[in-house]
Amino acid sequence: MAQSTPRTAMIGDVAVLLLVTAAGFATHLTLDAFGRMIVTALSALLAWAAVAPFLDVYSERVITSPGAIWRIAWAWLLAAPLAAFLRAVALDRDIPWVFVLVTIVVNGLALVAWRVGLGWWLSRR
Repeated sequence: MAQSTPRTAMIGDVAVLLLVTAAGFATHLTLDAFGRMIVTALSALLAWAAVAPFLDVYSERVITSPGAIWRIAWAWLLAAPLAAFLRAVALDRDIPWVFVLVTIVVNGLALVAWRVGLGWWLSRR
């Protein structure tokens, strides 16, 4: 595996979380709430950075093995509530359970889809 592959996975994960956050704000027609969008994105990124390494999501085996993709979903399932908590603290708001549920599903599917695509691309080399 090329040394840049974990870096590529990390950059892609960051891009996915940022894009999904922006898409969520666009869906709610709140792109003008830039400060809240930044807090939401940073909360997701910090939670992912805190959880992902413990589930080894940047190892060669997880990046290249379709059978290990469950680690991405599991990592996000653990990171999403932390992200919601960080966001709630930063914005001094409650944590709506619907927000947590939607975040788990949408961000989780996006991360898994990206990683499946990355794995497919790497297998073509």
